[in-house]
Amino acid sequence: MPTNNIVTIEHLLTLIGQQVVFQQQQCEIIELLDGREFVLQVLKDNTNIQATQYGEGHRDVPVTYVLPIFDGEGDLHAELVAAGLDQLLTQ
Repeated sequence: MPTNNIVTIEHLLTLIGQQVVFQQQQCEIIELLDGREFVLQVLKDNTNIQATQYGEGHRDVPVTYVLPIFDGEGDLHAELVAAGLDQLLTQ
């Protein structure tokens, strides 16, 4: 498995917009957080109710997941590999 020192942030940024299957749902990579996590958005019509800072739900938002890229040892995280993103990183 590739390690943290092989994968560059520039390469990770090129994956934004790619579609992947995560937890049996078609998702799109919409953001890279601190070079360590991808934000995936479900492409179906599923929504969550987003709470305000006071805990009151007022609006529907798309379902998103935060997917870690690396584990504590610098290897690709098991969830990332399960989603098939390791293949995109090694291209």
